[in-house]
Formats: sequence, structure tokens, C-alpha cells
Amino acid sequence: MATLFFNSQEDAIKQLFHQEGTFSLASLGIFFICFFFLACWTYGASVPSGLFVPSLLCGAAYGRFVATLLINVLGYSKIYSGTFALIGAAAFLGGVVRMTISLTVIMIESTNDISYGLPIMIVLMVAKWSGDLFNEGLYDIHIKLRGVPLLEWEAPHGQERLKASDIMDTKLAYIYPHTRVQSIVQILRTTVHNAYAVVTIDTPKDEERGHDRTSRERQNVQYRKQSAITRSQEQRRRLYSFSGTSVEPQPMVNLRGRTSSLVEEMNTSSDPHVDFAVPDSEQPLSMDHHAVRLHGVILRSQLVALLVQKVYYTESSDGNSEQPTLSYEAITSQYPRYPDIYDLDMQDIDSTMIMDVTPYMNDSPYIVSPSTRVPQVFNLFRSMGLRHLPVVNDQGEIVGIVTRHNLTHEYLADIARDIDH
Repeated sequence: MATLFFNSQEDAIKQLFHQEGTFSLASLGIFFICFFFLACWTYGASVPSGLFVPSLLCGAAYGRFVATLLINVLGYSKIYSGTFALIGAAAFLGGVVRMTISLTVIMIESTNDISYGLPIMIVLMVAKWSGDLFNEGLYDIHIKLRGVPLLEWEAPHGQERLKASDIMDTKLAYIYPHTRVQSIVQILRTTVHNAYAVVTIDTPKDEERGHDRTSRERQNVQYRKQSAITRSQEQRRRLYSFSGTSVEPQPMVNLRGRTSSLVEEMNTSSDPHVDFAVPDSEQPLSMDHHAVRLHGVILRSQLVALLVQKVYYTESSDGNSEQPTLSYEAITSQYPRYPDIYDLDMQDIDSTMIMDVTPYMNDSPYIVSPSTRVPQVFNLFRSMGLRHLPVVNDQGEIVGIVTRHNLTHEYLADIARDIDH
């Protein structure tokens, strides 16, 4: 018993696999019971401990206990206890984690004997089927307890009638192409989203306000107009392209040099520094809601990196202010441990400055239509490894966003149940 308790777990496993006839039934039984409860206790505690090696050790002790019982009580003499320890370790670990193929390879490599392949495979399949009759694997149970939105391999059956508009989140948090730094800091501190939509808002007073806008407002309005592509423009471009004639360049906005007369429309908020909005999902849509046109998506880590590097410019009436440029290598230099917004010293950041996010946003993200079926959305998430998927209507307006939380089996079942009732 001292060999099992006072040696390391790896040495104890080797002793159970290879040492013959030195463990009594009482020693193996006491060790198995004590170590089993210790493994359960340490896994549930907030300490860096795993279950892979403890499960192997518990299974090896149990298998060795069965072999010793057969030899001493039932009189089986031609039994190798190490084989029972190996099979017990595979069965115990397979029942805990419900792995089959990968665990078979691991166990065969640990024995360096391919002849054990078939018995190990049979034991692992029986352990998995027996465990599935009662509950899921331990890791799957823990994922659900922690609320991690881990997607299954396939979309749940019977959800083909659901559309993207049924499961999307309509409570959006977005920023403008040219946004005040104070607004970016505020939205980063008040939300935990991984990415934010970059939008412009169509208001009926755009033409009436005209010269009353600030430079920042004109920049966003001009960006919205210049980024729009009409069918006639595309046909004219293709006609020139097929005929071999050079196309007359279209007037584009100099986003980095700010040499054009630009600026953005602001939110309807009375605070001139608040440029983002979170529409109320409980309020029914009406004609008072302005069209929110999607132009791209920018990650939270990118916004924090731009704030750290002070990539913003001063608002001026002539529009000649220039913003510093930042390379992709500089933005991702701290991957994967990006700084948090709460780690920044706000005294070093001028909240009245303006940030142009257009050079750094993803202007061609994956999008779906509100009428897209849920299985198609699910397969797109799984195949492309997405974390967010904007839902855009045929007018280019973002109407919602789909995340992994919206595609979990539990969430889809709740939505289907609400629709049925």
C-alpha cells in the first residue's frame, strides 16, 4: 500500500502494470476507494488538476483488484495481473471521458504491443455504451455547467423550420466608421462582445442638415455614400473592362489623409461624444427606427490595440487631420494575450479625439439573410469556425447578429418551443 500511496502517480501505474503478486486485496481496495474520492474532490476544486492520470490509476487499481480476486479466491493461476490492470485503466478512463479511437491509440502506445489493440477497443466501446445509457461524459457535463457555447457536430434535427431571424440577437452594439474615442472606451467597458459592427445610420435629416454638420458627421455620411455600389456603376465598370478601355476612376474618400470634405452622421443622442447605440429589443420596430447599414466588423482586440497605440486624430473643420497608421504585425504583436480595456491608463488617452476604424475593420465578413435556415447557419459556423455572424437584409441593413450562444441545442429547443406555443 505504501508503494501506491507514497510514489508518484506514474510510478504507481508502472507498479500495477508490471509488478507481479505484491498487492493484497485489502491494499488494492483501500487505495482504490481513497484515490477515487480524492480524484473527485480535486477535480471539483478550483485547482489546476486533471483527471487523465488519476483515472488511469483508479482503473489500474480496480483491474488489479479483480485479477487478484480471481487468483486468490477463485483459483485461476494462469492470469497475468498486469493485463487486467491495463484493461481496467482503459475501461475506467473511457467511461469518464467517453473517448474511443484516440484513447485506443494512447493505450497501445503505452504498452508498445499491438496485440492489445482489439481487447482495448472492445473494452472502450463497451465502457462508452454503458456510460451513455446513464449520462454524458464528464467533460460534456462540465461544459454545460459552465455555460460554454460549444457546438455539436451537426445541427439538431427538426430545426429546419427555424430561420436566422428567429434566433438572432437584435440588441446590437455598434460603432461608426469615424467614432469618438470616448464612445469606443464606453462601449468596450459596458459590453463583452468579441466583435462590433461598423455601421452608418440613414436619417431623413441628412440632406436638411447639410452645412450644419461637424466634420466627423460629414465623414461618416460621405463614407456611406462612397461605399455604396449601384447596379449601373457595376455595369459601366464591367463594360469598360470587357472593352479594354480604362475606367474613369470614381471619386473615393481619402480615409487616411483626410484631404476630402468628409464626416460622419452622429447618433440622435444629445451627448456629442456618444456615437454608439444599443436599440431596445423589446420595443417594436417602427418608422422611427433608422436604417443601420453594415460596412464591416472590427474585433475587440483590434480596438484595444488601436487605443494602446494612440491611433486617432484631432477633429478639425478643414478635414486635414491625419491619423497614424498601424501595421497588422503591430496589432497582433501581443497575440494571444491581448490587453484588456481595464488595463489601459485612461489619463494617457484623449477621449475627445476621433478614431477611423475603416482601415482595420473586416469590410467583407460572412453574412446571412434573415430568411436563411438554421441548419445552413449552423454548418457555416462549424465549417468556418465563426464566432459571430451578422444578419443583413436585402437593403444592406444589419438587423441582428448570430453567435454561438444562439446555436446551442438548448437555445434552439427553447426558440422552437416558444414558436410552437
